[in-house]
Amino acid sequence: MEGRQRPGVSARLLFMVTALFWCAQYSYTQFINPELERMGMSAAFMGLVSGAYGFTQMVLRIPLGILSDRLRRHKPFVVIGCLMTMLSGLGFLVYYSPPGFLISRGLAGVASAAWVSFTVLYSSYFPHTEGPRRISQLNAANMGGRLAGYLLIILIVPLLGILSAFWFSALAGGIALLMSLPLQESSQDTQGITLRDIGQAARDPYLLACSVIGILTQVVAFSTYYGFTVNAAKRLGAASAELTWLSISLLVPTLVMNLLITSRRMRVFSMRTLVFLGFVLSAGYCILVPLTGSLTQLYLIQTLAGFSSSLTFSVLMGQSIRDIPQRLRGVGMGFYQAVYGIGMTLGPILMGVTIDAQGLDNAFRIMAVISMLSGLLSWKLMNIPPRKLEKTGENV
Repeated sequence: MEGRQRPGVSARLLFMVTALFWCAQYSYTQFINPELERMGMSAAFMGLVSGAYGFTQMVLRIPLGILSDRLRRHKPFVVIGCLMTMLSGLGFLVYYSPPGFLISRGLAGVASAAWVSFTVLYSSYFPHTEGPRRISQLNAANMGGRLAGYLLIILIVPLLGILSAFWFSALAGGIALLMSLPLQESSQDTQGITLRDIGQAARDPYLLACSVIGILTQVVAFSTYYGFTVNAAKRLGAASAELTWLSISLLVPTLVMNLLITSRRMRVFSMRTLVFLGFVLSAGYCILVPLTGSLTQLYLIQTLAGFSSSLTFSVLMGQSIRDIPQRLRGVGMGFYQAVYGIGMTLGPILMGVTIDAQGLDNAFRIMAVISMLSGLLSWKLMNIPPRKLEKTGENV
C-alpha cells in the first residue's frame, strides 16, 4: 500500500507544479509587445520574439519525447522545464533589451517543449483507462494557474511596475522547480518511442490532416489574440491592468467552452463542424478588432477569440489521435504538438512583417481571410471516416 500512496502524493504535487509552471509562463506575455514598441522595435521584430517561443518547441518537442521514453524517465524533463521557466523570467530582468527578450522567449519555448513529459508522468500515476480524464485534470491546472497569475499581476504591476511581472514569473518558476524535485517516477512500465514509431504514426492520414489544420490554428492565434491584439489595446490607451484584463477576457471563455465541448449537449455537432465554427469565429474576431473604438468593446470581442480557441485547438488536440493505435497515441500527440509549432513560429513573424508593410488594421483583415480559408480547408481535410481498428469516438 505504501508504494501506491507515494505516486498519489506525486500526482497532487505535479498538479500544483503544473499550475505554477503555466502561471510563470503566461504572467508577462501581455507586456512583451508594448515594451518592445516602447524600445522602438518594429512589428517584424515583435513577431520574431513571439515566434522564438514556437520555434524552440517545434525543434525540441519530439527529440525530448524520444529521449525521455528511451530513458524511461520523465521527472528530469519536468524539472528541466521548470528550471527553464525560471531562467526565462530571470533572462528578461538580466538582459532587459530586444535581444534579451528574444533569448528569453526562446528559453520559455524550451520549457514548454517539456510539456509532454508533464502529461505522460501525470497519466502514469493512474490506471491507463483513466488517461483522458486525468489529462483533462492537468489541463485544468494549466488554465487555473494562468488565471491565478493574471489576477495577481493585476494587483502587483500597478504598484511595482512592469518589471514585477518578470520577477513574479521567475519566482513562480523557482517555486515550481523546488516542488518538482521530490516527484517520483511511476512504477508503470512504458514502451520506449522509436523513430519507426514516429514514422508509423505520421503516416496516419487523419493525424496529418489535423496537424495541417493545427498549423493554421496557431498561425491565427499567435498572430492575433496571443500576439498583436495587445498592440490594438495599447492604441486604445490600455495600461498594464487593462492589458491583463484582455488576457483574462480570452482565458475565461476558453475555460467555459472547454467544459461545454465535453458535455453531452455538444455531441449533436460533429468535430468537423466545431472546428469550422471556430475558424468562422476567429475570422469575425479579426474583422471586428480594427473596428473597435474602446477597451470595453475589445474585451467583449476578445471573448470570441476564447470560444474560437477552444473550438479549434481543444477539439483538434483530441481528434488528432482518433485513428492512432493505443500504444502509439503518445507518439501521435507529440508529433501533432511539434508540427503545430510551425504555425506558432511563422504566424507572428508573417503578421509582424505585414503590419510594417500594411498597418495593423489591414493585417487583421488579411488574417480574417486566412482564417476563413482555413475553415473551408478544415471542412475538407477532416472529412475522413474513422478507421475500424478500434472504437474512436464520433464520426465527422
